[in-house]
Formats: sequence, structure tokens, C-alpha cells
Amino acid sequence: MTPSDLTRLDAQLQRLQLPYIHSHYQALATKAAEQQRSHLDYLEQLVEGEATMRENRSIERRIRNARFPVLKTLDDFQWSWPKRSTARKSRTSSVWPSSQLRPTSC
Repeated sequence: MTPSDLTRLDAQLQRLQLPYIHSHYQALATKAAEQQRSHLDYLEQLVEGEATMRENRSIERRIRNARFPVLKTLDDFQWSWPKRSTARKSRTSSVWPSSQLRPTSC
């Protein structure tokens, strides 16, 4: 490809808003040529990278728009708190008699 072709391709990728492909197509093309990979493998790698990048940005945008006061992961969650309360069991049994809690046969 000539430098003018690369410039035109860069402009088209920017206009189509494909940032992953724009920033990785040359390096991945070189790598694919070295490994003698097919054009479809190369294209698949580019599209997969673009899709992953968009999905990650979408998740980040949703978290940011949710305006959570603190960002917590499952690793940060305290699984031992709160302990299961026995008060809930006693309230349930006082509202419904145990005969209504058992499944009935048809």
C-alpha cells in the first residue's frame, strides 16, 4: 500500500468510528503475514478486537451513568454480612399457618 492509501484508509476508519481497527490494523497485518494467516483470520481478529473494545466501553459508560457512590466488585463483597435473621422466619410463620406453606396435591 502506498502512503496515500494508508492516509485514506486511516481517514475512513476514523470517519466510521472504528478506533481499535484504526490503531491495530498495521501491526496485526504484519503479524498475520509473518504467521501466514489467511485474510479472513486477520479480519476476524480485527473485528473481534473492535467488538470487545466497544463492549468494554459500553459497560464502563453504563457504570459511569449509574453514578454508583462506590464501585464494588464481588471480591469486595462481604459474604458473611448480614447474617440470616430468625425474625424473618417467625414473622412468616405468624402470617401463614404451616398448612398453607405446604404444597397441596391436585
